[in-house]
Parts: sequence; C-alpha cells; structure tokens
Amino acid sequence: MIKATQVFSVLVLAASLLCGCSTAEREEWNRAWSKPWFGRSSAPSDTEEWTIECNAYEGPHHQAMADRMATLLKRVGSLHSDQVWVEKGKKRSRVFYGVYRLRYVEAQTDQADHLKGDLIIQLSDQIKHDLEFIRRLAIGQEHPFFSARPIRKPIPDVGPAKWNLQNATGVYTLNVGVTYNTATLHNYKEAAVEWVRDLRARGYDAYYYHDPDKPQSSICVGTFGDDALVRDARGRTGYGPAVKALQRKARFKFNMENGHVVYKIAKNSKTGRKERIPNYSFLVRIPSRRELAGP
Repeated sequence: MIKATQVFSVLVLAASLLCGCSTAEREEWNRAWSKPWFGRSSAPSDTEEWTIECNAYEGPHHQAMADRMATLLKRVGSLHSDQVWVEKGKKRSRVFYGVYRLRYVEAQTDQADHLKGDLIIQLSDQIKHDLEFIRRLAIGQEHPFFSARPIRKPIPDVGPAKWNLQNATGVYTLNVGVTYNTATLHNYKEAAVEWVRDLRARGYDAYYYHDPDKPQSSICVGTFGDDALVRDARGRTGYGPAVKALQRKARFKFNMENGHVVYKIAKNSKTGRKERIPNYSFLVRIPSRRELAGP
C-alpha cells in the first residue's frame, strides 16, 4: 500500500496473475499468518498513544526552524513546556505537543474513512481542547500552528539495516504487504520487521520500508532491474517473467494488510458490473538514501 510519491512511486500495472495455490501452500499460508505479532488476541477496547503535530518544516533550515518554534511553544503559559518535543529528519522536522492515551470505540455511522461498527480512535476532550488552543496561537497576524492535527504518536524505527529496502540493490521490488496500527496491533513497524524475518527464514529476499510520511510500513520481496517491465506486441506495459513467477506463489499474489487479503469494489471494464476485487501485489521503485535525503 505504498502510495505514489516522488521517490517511491507505485507502478500499478495490468499484469496477468495466476493463483497456482496448492492445498499444501494454503495450509502453509494459514500457519504463517497465525503469528502472535499481529495481536489477534488483544481486546477491542485497547487504547493507543496519540499526540498533536503542531507543524512540519522542510527546506535547508528545517531543523533550526523546528527548534525555534518549539521554543516559542514552551513559553506559552497555558501549555506544559515539558510536553513540547521535536522530531528531526533529513528532509523534514516536526514539532509535537503532548501524549494522549485514546480509546478505540465502535463507529456509530458510515463515514468516508470507516464503516459503522469499525473500531476507530475517539478523540478525548483534553486533546480537542489542546488542539484548538494551539491552532489559535498567534504571532501578530500569523497563526504558525493553524495546521496542527492529532496523529498517532510516532514509533521509533526498528529492524536490521540490511533488511531495510533503502539498502537493497536493484531498481524495482514487489510490494506484498503493509502494516499499520489498529485496535489489535500497536507497533506496526515491529510487525513489519517480524513479517520480513519470517519470510527470510523461509529463504525469500524480503525487505521492510518504514514510510517517513505515513504511519505504515511496507513489506517487499525480491529485487529486479529495468527488465521487470516489458512491452507486449501491442505496446502494452506489463510485468516481466521473473515478477510474474514470484506473484504465482500464494503468499505473494496479494498486497496483504496486517496479514489479511483486503478487497475493494470496482467496476469490471468488460461487463460494467461492480465486482469485489482483492488488492494484488505490485511493483514499486526502490528508494535510494540519496533520494530520500534530498539535495
């Protein structure tokens, strides 16, 4: 589920996908996804740590800017100075305020990002109050934290460096899974690394990628050169033989979400009817550290 970005572009291309799933493969699949690191036994009333992202800064002086704005926040009498903190990256730095333990509840209505009955985070009165206060802070006519928003508290990166997709060689890789926090999974980065560990123990060339912009991690398998994409006699672009061979394996046919096959409703271009279609695995370009670091 790595969405298109400047450095990690998704190549969702029409490709011929064959199941080729034997009974033995299905049994192995079921055993693989009974792993405890997906937290299936957790109670649905679990809570999760959230924070307020006051602002994010980019550009050549983003770290200094973040420090400066954090200092200004600490001087606001109505806020707790020890609750202001800064996360510094290579291309972006962010200022945060507070840590709030929020509860999962059942959604009462259908919305754009969830359905009735889904478990969703409920914002507490305290985080709502602090968020509104921070958004209203002004320096003259400027509101430097107007874009403040509540987000899950960032989780530190984990995993062996040699398994990090940024250190893989090649041009493309196959995206076969994604992890993100839910009511029953609270450390998506650790889950992604364990997923990769399991695949590598089975002899597969697997990698993890912790997205720097979204609270999710991707699991990828294999590395390919430019020949991963080929054109047929009609000039249509598709996946090469090596990619298709990998997709024929039961565990790599789909782009799994937290170990589950996820479906979407889409219209069949031939019949015009709406059908339930699974999310298949897809090629992505391998990001280099130089690209991610920027100029």
